[in-house]
Parts: sequence; structure tokens; C-alpha cells
Amino acid sequence: METTPPTEPSLIADGSAPGEAAPPPAAAPPVRPPQKGSVFESLPMLAAGMALAIAAATWLLTSRQIDQLRRDVADLQEANHQLTQQAADTRKSSAVGKVIDVAGAPAKGPAGARVTLVEFSDYECPYCIRHFQQTMPQIQKNYIDTGKIRYVFRDFPIDQNHPQAIRAHEASRCALEQNKFWELHTRLFSAPGSHTPIALEDRAKEAGLDVAAFRACIASGRTTAPVRQTENIVESLGGTGTPWFFVGVRDPQTDRVRVVKPIGGAQPYEQFSAALDAALRDNPAQ
Repeated sequence: METTPPTEPSLIADGSAPGEAAPPPAAAPPVRPPQKGSVFESLPMLAAGMALAIAAATWLLTSRQIDQLRRDVADLQEANHQLTQQAADTRKSSAVGKVIDVAGAPAKGPAGARVTLVEFSDYECPYCIRHFQQTMPQIQKNYIDTGKIRYVFRDFPIDQNHPQAIRAHEASRCALEQNKFWELHTRLFSAPGSHTPIALEDRAKEAGLDVAAFRACIASGRTTAPVRQTENIVESLGGTGTPWFFVGVRDPQTDRVRVVKPIGGAQPYEQFSAALDAALRDNPAQ
């Protein structure tokens, strides 16, 4: 049979037995103030650090990409330079052996000289101006004044770069009609846009030209076609810029020059000297 468990003493609501003193209430745990360096305080610093790390990684990646792009551009520029140089060398070599007719063109030096330097130039081209100021005086002193070579000047104004340059070339041919080419020639190498009609007349007056005849010559336009003709000549010989030169051997009887060495650009005097000396050595005066 089932037995009933013994009855235990009843308890008062606070858990004490009847007749016992109630235990004192338990003290509430003390509230701790937030400690420094908690996770919440660290979040802004962590976020800033992550942002810096991302920025550094991005900068490093971008810097490497930029460096690679720079290397690629440098490689392309070098390849383009080599191709341009090869094309220029091909054009120059194709001119060797060809003949330039310089009859009637303004010239300096002995009429009987065989070795001839032919220059195609633009009066407003900065490189032509530099050659005229720095290199030509040495060629004049060492080769023309000494009677070693003949020097011939031809027109090559480049309209795309210097649209007013042709005025100066037309003016020089008007001066040639008055046998004053070289007097005006030395006054024509100047900055682009400086060859206005008034400026050209002033320079013609300084050069001792008959200004009325000069003005009439310019107005007639008769010197334009000869200027354009010389442009076609140099382009047919592979000339692509100014100044452009040809060292050659001239037949004094026909005034025709056989090209032995093209020189492109305003090169140092030493390059002209070497080319002229080689031509003189291979073609001694007769």
C-alpha cells in the first residue's frame, strides 16, 4: 500500500520556519561603471584602421597600374621613334643618286665649285632660324668663304605650321629680281607671323631694294608658283620637314647636283662638316 510522506513544518512566505528570525535581504550586486577600452569605444579606431588599410592597398594597386601604364607608353613611344627613324632613313637613302636642278637659284661660293650644299628651308621655322644663327655662320666661314663649296638656298615654307611664311619666300624672290636676294635673305628669318606686308616692306627698304618695284612684284603674285615648285622638288626627294639639306656633286656646266648625302633637320655643325669633308675627299676639285 501506498504510505503518506511525513508532514514537514510549514514555512513562512520569506522561507523561514515558524518561530525563526527572517534572514536579512540579499544585497544587490554593485553597478560597475563602463570600463575604458571597451569594444564600443574601439569601434571608431578599428573602422579608421580598416579604412587606412583599404586606402593603402588601393594606392599600392593604383601606383603599380600607373607605373605599368607608363612603361607601356614608353615602350610604344620608343617603337614609334624607331619606326619613324627607319622611315626617315629609307627616304634619305632613296634620295642618294638623284639630281637637283639648281639653275637660277640663289647661290654663294665659286661658280666652278663641284661640291654643293643645297638647303630647303622655311623662314619662320624655329629650327631653320636656329640653323641660320648657329650653324650656318660656321659653314659660311669654313667652306663657302674659303671657296671649297657652292651653297644654294631653296624655298620650303610649310603652310600647316607657318601659314604666313610663304610671304617671306615670295618677297625673297622679288629681291632676287633686283639682285638683292642675300641682302633681304638675312633679314627674313624671324618668328611665325612676323612677315606682315608692312614688315616686309620695311625690311626691303633696309636691304636697299627699290620699294615701289618690290611692292609691284609682291602684288603681281608672280613669285608664288616658283616657291610651290621647289616644295614639290624637296618632297619628291624624301624631305619631310625643315630645314632639309642635300650634299651633292654639281656639274658646273648644267647646274645640276647629284645627291650623295641627305641631312634632315637642324643638325650640329660637326655633321655637316663630316659630310662636306667626305664629299670633298671623294670629289676633288678639277
